[in-house]
Order: sequence, then structure tokens, then C-alpha cells
Amino acid sequence: MKHKSVFAATALIALALGLAGCAGGDPTGHMDGSRVELYDSVRGIAADASLIAVGEVTEQEVVQEDIPYTLSTFAIEREFSPAVLGRDVPAGAPKIEGSEVVVRQMGAAGTELPYPILEPGQRYLLFLSPSMLEGEKATQLYITGGSAGIYSIEGNAFVHGPFTEGDTLPGKLTANDLQN
Repeated sequence: MKHKSVFAATALIALALGLAGCAGGDPTGHMDGSRVELYDSVRGIAADASLIAVGEVTEQEVVQEDIPYTLSTFAIEREFSPAVLGRDVPAGAPKIEGSEVVVRQMGAAGTELPYPILEPGQRYLLFLSPSMLEGEKATQLYITGGSAGIYSIEGNAFVHGPFTEGDTLPGKLTANDLQN
């Protein structure tokens, strides 16, 4: 009988410690994923993109579906159309300077992700691809290659990363690099 009491007490302590461990800690979530392709050249990522543009994130909202998605309104200031530009943007998705597109990212601020969530008020060079979703989501665009398609802007240069997804893209680009 004594062994049963010791076992029960040990089990209760272990359960209490386990529950305490679940209750505390970091409130952020964590999302992992894998990509089909890693990019090693601007030509490669441009060939998979349907829109390459500089713009500013003007609005943002998080929608909860099966997982959270961040929807960023991206005001296009300048569009680049290199000869290798890939897929067509779906009908109804504007892609001209002065227009806005909605960029869809898996996750939200505060979630541990292998790529940054776009920030309102920040300007970026983005490589974008159709979401391939249905209904009103069909006009939303994904960033091509996750972090591969995100460049921040520093002066006249577009700066990539550092990111750890495995792409070997140039760390800096200029507008001239995107014309060919």
C-alpha cells in the first residue's frame, strides 16, 4: 500500500509540474514550414514572381483561418519588369504604379517565423506571386520564396536579410539590377 501512495504522490507532482510548465513561458507561437525551391540568383526568383515592386505597407490586419495570416496593403510606388518575369497576376489584381495590392503572409507579429512579417509604414522591394486561392482571396499575393522575396530599402539600395532559410541571393540590389 505504501508503494501505491508514493507512486500516486509522484504522479501528482509530475502532473503539477507539467501543467505549470504549460501555463508559463513565452506567449509567442512558432510556425515551421519547408520550401520547394531555394534561390541563388535574381533571375531565378524573378522567373517565379509575377510582380516585382517597391512600395510601402499602408495598412495591415491579421485574420484567423486555420492559422493566422497577416494581410498587408502594399501601395506600389515603382514596378520592375525584367525580361525573365514569370507568372501572370490573376485577373482583378492591380499591378501598376500608384495602385495597391494585398500581400498575404502566414503567421503574425509575435509568432516565431523563418521570415519577417511586413511592418506598416515600412518600404520594401517585394517579389510577389499569385496566392492561387479562390474567391476574394484570389487577388491576394504571396511573397515569392518567403524571406527570399523581401528586400528592405536603405537609401538607393535594396537590402536582403540576413535570413536563414538557405537562399544565396545578393545582399544588396539596385534598380539597375532589376532591369535585365
